[in-house]
Amino acid sequence: MKQKTVRFIVVHIPLIFVTIVTLVPFLLTFVVSFSDERSVLVNGYSFFPDSFSAYAYRYVLADDMIYRAYLVTICVTAVGTLLSVFLCAMAGYAMSVQKLRHRNKIAMYFYIPMVFQVSLVPWYLVVTNVLMLKNNLLALVVPLLIVPFYIFLLRNYFSTIPPSLAESAEIDGASQFQIFIRIIFPLGIPIIATVTLFVALKYWNDWTMALWFIDKREYQPLQFMLFRIKSLIDYLQRSSSARTSRIVPTETVQAATLFVTIGPIILMYPFVQKYFIKGIMIGAVKG
Repeated sequence: MKQKTVRFIVVHIPLIFVTIVTLVPFLLTFVVSFSDERSVLVNGYSFFPDSFSAYAYRYVLADDMIYRAYLVTICVTAVGTLLSVFLCAMAGYAMSVQKLRHRNKIAMYFYIPMVFQVSLVPWYLVVTNVLMLKNNLLALVVPLLIVPFYIFLLRNYFSTIPPSLAESAEIDGASQFQIFIRIIFPLGIPIIATVTLFVALKYWNDWTMALWFIDKREYQPLQFMLFRIKSLIDYLQRSSSARTSRIVPTETVQAATLFVTIGPIILMYPFVQKYFIKGIMIGAVKG
C-alpha cells in the first residue's frame, strides 16, 4: 500500500497537475466564446463573465456558405487522408524491402525535398499550368499528398517487420501488392494510425491551398471561410469610427471560431490514441 501511495504521489499527481494546466486555457476559451463582447473588453478573459451570449456563434454561422465549406473540408480531408496515407505507406514499404534495387537512390529522391524547398513561383505554375488544378477541388488534395517525413516514418516501422513473412507469402504466389495489403498494412496499423492523424490534421487545418488556387466560393474550405470572416472582423474594427458605439465581436468570435473548427477533428483522437505512442516511437527510432 505504501508503494502505491508513493507511486501515486510521484507519478499521478504531477500528471493530473499537467492535465489541469493544459485544460484551463481550453476551458477559458470556451467560456469566452459564450461571453458578451462588451464584458470581455471591459473585464478581460474570465471564467465568470458579467453576461453570456451566443452572438459569436450566430455571427460565425450566419452565412450559409459556412455549411458548404464544412462539407468541402470533410470531403477533402477524407479523400486526401486516404490517398496520402496509402501512397506514403506504399512508398515506405517499397524502401523497406532489402532486395529492392536502387532503394537508397529512391530514399535520396524523397530526402532532398525535406532539405531544399522548391520556390513558390515554379510550384504554383506546375499546379496551375501543368496539372491544371486552378479552381478545382483536387487543388486542395494533390499538392499535399506526398510528405517525405511520413514516408521515412513508415519505412522505419515496416523495417521492423520480419522479412520472412513477406518471403513466405511470395513463395505461396502472392504479389508484392497483395503482400502489402494483406500482411504489411495490417501489421503496420500503429504507425498508419499515427500518420493518419497527422495527415488529417494537415488537410483539416490547411487554408493556403484555397488562398492560392481557389477563386470560386463554392469550393472554398472551412478554414479559408473562417480566415475571411476573421479578416472582415479586423477590417471592421480598424475602420469603425470612434463616434460609433457599436462593438465588433472580435475576441468572442475568435474563441467561437476555434470551437467551430476543431469539433470534428478532435473526435479522431480517441480512436488513434492507443496506437500513437507505439507507432511514433518505433517509426522514429529504428534507422
